[in-house]
Amino acid sequence: MKAKTHGDIDAEVDPKFQCLKSITYVSLAKLQPTLSYEKHDHQDHEEIYYIVNGNGRIKIGDEEAKFRDGDIIYIPEKTSHSITNDGDEMVEFLAFGGYTGITKE
Repeated sequence: MKAKTHGDIDAEVDPKFQCLKSITYVSLAKLQPTLSYEKHDHQDHEEIYYIVNGNGRIKIGDEEAKFRDGDIIYIPEKTSHSITNDGDEMVEFLAFGGYTGITKE
């Protein structure tokens, strides 16, 4: 039996809804108004962005959506993505990366 600590949540999650089985890095990113992080992808890890402050647009694959502070965005490995600050204030977000073990084919 696995030992538990105070505050552990005992919940069954369907594997198709699981992500970030491990966290490889956490990074605080800042993006000035009118600027973008250009389209790129990660072959060996997935990411979750937590928008701390600001608003803008994110494109993941062929889909584009608006975001604002408090939003959480999932980006699978091998998926192109870009983020644009189209607001008037700095966008700040935490990027959580998780190594998937998948490499370039």
